[in-house]
Amino acid sequence: MSYIESLPRIDRYLCKFENPILEQDFTSHRLKKISKILTFSYFLFAVAIAADIYDLYTRIESLHPLMLMNVVISISMLFLGLSRGEFKITNYSTIFMVVFIVFNTYQAYLFGVLLPKWQAVSTSSAGDIVFMPFLLIITLVVVPFNFLTSLIVAVLAMIVNLPMLFLIPDLNPIYIFFGIVIPFAILIFNKWSGEKSKRLDYAKTISMNETKDLMQQTLKRYFGDVLSDKMLKDEGELDGEIKWVSIMFTDLSSYSTITENMSPEVALDFLNEYFTKMHEIIKEYEGHILNYIGDSIMVVFGAPQKLKDHENQAVNCALKMKKILGELNSQWDENKLSRYWKNHGINAITMRTGIHTGSVIAGNIGSPEMLQYSTIGDTVNVASRIEQANKEFNTEISFSHEIYTALEEKLFGESKLSGEITLKGRTKPTKVYSI
Repeated sequence: MSYIESLPRIDRYLCKFENPILEQDFTSHRLKKISKILTFSYFLFAVAIAADIYDLYTRIESLHPLMLMNVVISISMLFLGLSRGEFKITNYSTIFMVVFIVFNTYQAYLFGVLLPKWQAVSTSSAGDIVFMPFLLIITLVVVPFNFLTSLIVAVLAMIVNLPMLFLIPDLNPIYIFFGIVIPFAILIFNKWSGEKSKRLDYAKTISMNETKDLMQQTLKRYFGDVLSDKMLKDEGELDGEIKWVSIMFTDLSSYSTITENMSPEVALDFLNEYFTKMHEIIKEYEGHILNYIGDSIMVVFGAPQKLKDHENQAVNCALKMKKILGELNSQWDENKLSRYWKNHGINAITMRTGIHTGSVIAGNIGSPEMLQYSTIGDTVNVASRIEQANKEFNTEISFSHEIYTALEEKLFGESKLSGEITLKGRTKPTKVYSI
């Protein structure tokens, strides 16, 4: 199936969406776009009717009841032009159709019946007779009626006005054919093709917007709100940037033992439940998940979007994650899932967390065929090593001296020095703190 074939169907003859709801949405969309033009057309039409009343009065030098009808129409159009947008848009087609039919019928009756009685038909009025149906047809084709409405109104205009043409002395029938019928046919065909084209463009726009929304939703599921928006804005090109960030690594203790007797389905459900809760907390503290590695989570605070005070955000996030993991343990006890690890002497699942702050290169990493937003640099390696240091110090949340010195007073007071570790490539030991 081609792209065009996948779009909503448009009736070939009526030039309307076969879906009535979509047709209604299209009509409302189009009328809202031209609301200012509508306002101008109401005023213009009111002035034209007023001018016609004055012209008629100067010809017959008396007030005819039909003039009063035109006065009512003119005032109504002025009122509609001054009315609020929603009423104007909602009632546009109906009101304009009635006004055109009534006004056109009145004009035909005026020139065909009344004026001859008043002996007012002259050479000067012949031009009026000829131009009036042509002008009305153009107007009906141009205004935003749907095709069927335009066709009905335009045909009615022709029916009531064509007899007037024969009031003109020595009128050549060829003029009627080439001056009225042919332009009429061309304008109607243009209206038919134009209505189909406008709806096709609207359907394409709707389809593209739906595709974009779906793509955005999909991207958010995999990359989060901030990164997905940035990817769409930059057309997928996330160039490398040097950023000062905080990196956090988390890892479940004794994960292999916990899942050893689980079926793949149970293990997957268990992990997804855990990851879902952790993701909610990470998002709350404006962190961005870079990767899931087995049971491990790699998080950055301060990229791709700049984050103020990301050191404290990272530590507070780790504390909240620890608290929620405690609540999850209670749930797993209730639904008997904990039997998988309690049978191995593990009373509760715990999590190790390591945090470090420093400069990284953040951006798309990988081949052109497969890219991943990530961070690289010594800061990442240090954070990973600090997470592992929890095993050595029998702690759960550990962080570097750089994090420690940036903590707010409360967190600073609750932190303590766990010890020192020697990192590969460094001669001086690295201090590790915990909370």
